Amino acid sequence: MKRGTMVGLVAGGVALVLAGAAVAWWLSSGSGPSDNGAAPTAPVDRTAAIQEQLDHYADACAAPAKTVPEHCGIFVPWAADLAQLSGLAFRIEAYPVVVLSPDGRSFDATGGVLVATASGTTREGAPGSVTYRTGEWALRGDVVTHGDETTVSVR
Repeated sequence: MKRGTMVGLVAGGVALVLAGAAVAWWLSSGSGPSDNGAAPTAPVDRTAAIQEQLDHYADACAAPAKTVPEHCGIFVPWAADLAQLSGLAFRIEAYPVVVLSPDGRSFDATGGVLVATASGTTREGAPGSVTYRTGEWALRGDVVTHGDETTVSVR
């Protein structure tokens, strides 16, 4: 075999190895096509997913109750107007809006609008109810992500 032919074969072999390595990297990086049988999915907007979780939490906080729910960012000054509380009814007019911290490990959800109606006994001994409204309902908490699962905890 001639020397020129040998150099050509070696150079061609090196080029094939490099091309193969480039294709392998391209496929492993997720940039190339894949045929794993799964339908392609759109990326999940993390803030939107957390907002959805927090909206469900807020709905649970706004369920009728006998006392002011804890860890819900709700303050109802019923004792200023009633001698005894028998129940609370809530209405969410606007959910608090989630803003993630720069490191994504905590959140502030602010700007919620909540209406609370406290029912009970007035200071005069008669049944009564008083309605309160806040335009600054807020929830704050932590965000923990493990793989594809994100957990939100409210302080």
